[in-house]
Formats: sequence, C-alpha cells, structure tokens
Amino acid sequence: MATATKSSASTNGRKAGSTSGRAKAKPTAETIQKSYINYLLEEGEQPKTIYAFAKILGMEEAEFYNFYSSFEAIERGVWDGYMQRTLDALKNDTAFEGFSVREKLLAFFYTHLEILREQRSYVAMRLPELRKSQSTPFWLKGYRKNFEAFAQELISEGIYKKEIKERPMLTDRYRAAMWLQLLFVLDFWAKDKSAGFEQTDAAIEKAVNFGFQLLGESALDSAIDLAKFLWQSR
Repeated sequence: MATATKSSASTNGRKAGSTSGRAKAKPTAETIQKSYINYLLEEGEQPKTIYAFAKILGMEEAEFYNFYSSFEAIERGVWDGYMQRTLDALKNDTAFEGFSVREKLLAFFYTHLEILREQRSYVAMRLPELRKSQSTPFWLKGYRKNFEAFAQELISEGIYKKEIKERPMLTDRYRAAMWLQLLFVLDFWAKDKSAGFEQTDAAIEKAVNFGFQLLGESALDSAIDLAKFLWQSR
C-alpha cells in the first residue's frame, strides 16, 4: 500500500510541474507536500515565493492558502504526518498492547524509521537544523508534542507496571529524556552507511536498554540516596 501511495504521489508531483495541455489532477494537501519536498531536494532551497510554487502546482496562489499558510506550515504538516502514521501503525498492531513498555518504545523507533525511510533524503536535509538550534523549530513542534504525549503514556504505564521508577523532581523530565533519545536515533540513522541500516537497529536497542536501566531501579537511585544523605548531613 505504501508503494502504491508513493508512486501515485510522485505521478501527481510530475503532473503538477508539467506544462502539457492535459488535465491536471486536483491538488491535495498530500500532493502539495510531495511536490514541495521534491522541489527542496532537486533545487536545494525553498521556492522563491508561494506565487511561484503555486504556478508549478498549476493552481492560483489564493487556492494554495486553502491548504497551507506558508512553506513552514507545509513542513509542519509533513512531520506531523510522519508521527501520526507511526502512532496509527502501532495502534493497529494487535500485538502492540501485549508488549512491555520497553518493547513498545523499541517498536515505535523501528516503525518510525520505516516510515521516514520513504523520504530519508528530506529528513537528512532537515536534521542539521536541529543540531544547531537551541529551540524546537516551528515545523517540528506538533511532531514533538505528539511524541511526548505518546512518551507520557509509556511512562505512566511503566510506573504502574514497575518497569519505570517514579522519582520526585525527575519523573517530569522523563518525556524530555525520551525526546532527546529520539533525536539521537534520528541523527545516528541519518549518518548510518551500513547495509539495511543494521547499525541503527543495534544503536536503537542499546539506547533503549540503557534508558530503561536508568528509568528503572538502578545505580541512579543509589546516587540520589547518597546525594540526599550528604545534603542532609551538612
């Protein structure tokens, strides 16, 4: 199904840029996204203006605004779509509910990268902005919000099932820690040159295992207890 959708979107993208007299397919949010990403990858930059891009799509500028208010809004829709497709795939997997919390996070990463793989060149193009930015870019805010909501569900479930230890003043930071873990995985994957991204698969498992060693009962608790003791004994 994914292959057919990709092929269809590619065809629509070519039609949008065609100057032939044949009837063009009516633009949709998805075809606009595909054409925009194709433009970025081929030209290395955003279109000069929305007017110029709308002309490539074979539509009036005013019609474009029925879908998006800016190029940044297109990219937000792209990234929101990546996350939503991943969460929907997990939700529709009948085996997912039976997984441990650690296994659910692993399943998320593997599923998410399979979806991103369809447009890896575009994702790799955008990742450097995350490395140099002190804040979350506008186009990534919805993506992050939805991931952190999913992460919070895992954290709550993990605490209930005793897979994750609840810690005063630290538990509220677990979501941010999982977000950083996601950014690490994306960065590693974008740089991975191994066949079939085998090294990324190994990195995911090691990162998740390490994360759950820290989130569960671990040496961290002994360190916290020691810090408390030293503070109270001053």
